[in-house]
Amino acid sequence: IEMQASALEERTGIKVWTAYNETTMPLVDMAVEDMVKEGVEEIIAMPFFIASGLHITRDIPRGLGIPENSSGGDVNVGGKNVKIHFEQPFGSDPVLADILEKRIQDFGMPDSSIIVVGHGSRLPYNKEIISLNAERLKEKGHKHVFYGFNEFNEPTIGDAMNEAVKTGAENIVVLPLFITSGAHIGEDIPETLGIPPHSDGGVSTKYGRSVNIKLAMPVGRDPRLVDVLVNKLEKYGI
Repeated sequence: IEMQASALEERTGIKVWTAYNETTMPLVDMAVEDMVKEGVEEIIAMPFFIASGLHITRDIPRGLGIPENSSGGDVNVGGKNVKIHFEQPFGSDPVLADILEKRIQDFGMPDSSIIVVGHGSRLPYNKEIISLNAERLKEKGHKHVFYGFNEFNEPTIGDAMNEAVKTGAENIVVLPLFITSGAHIGEDIPETLGIPPHSDGGVSTKYGRSVNIKLAMPVGRDPRLVDVLVNKLEKYGI
């Protein structure tokens, strides 16, 4: 997040603040208070998220002081009136499929079966974004593209692996549409795939025969995501 914020600041020449929904400081409401203390009168809040969900529809709006399920509003912060705009996650932007395509090319296995992996959510948004990007990879010419979820949704990653193995592919490229690494990328997903933890792949025999699996890194560090954020700011004349 800090890396992408610095890149965005360099591109726009405007100070970029960072805030977090939970766990990491500063939290969203804290950042808003600090910005207003420095004289900020208008805030454009851009979630660095793949897809919407309760954090986007409920939690972050509460932190910003705007109505739930809204795109912004006028807020009183410490006795000062502030206008807040709230953007949406970037997962539907076509650049995401371009980033995934580059990951496939980097592995040098063009005839592989592809699995796009999402975190999963009790709400429909994550599934919609994951299936959309899988479909875009099909449109780019990949014959065997599947998708699966780490939790909450179906098909599961295991379901997707079974389907990919059925294609007869000897190589499978797994593309996690995640912002960054963590326990899911380092441990949960490798265990499901049948490869060593904290690795970029290996030979798995978990699904009936030996297949070579490559596990890509999450997308959050890709510099092209700054282009997406810059495009979002154009409507504000930035």
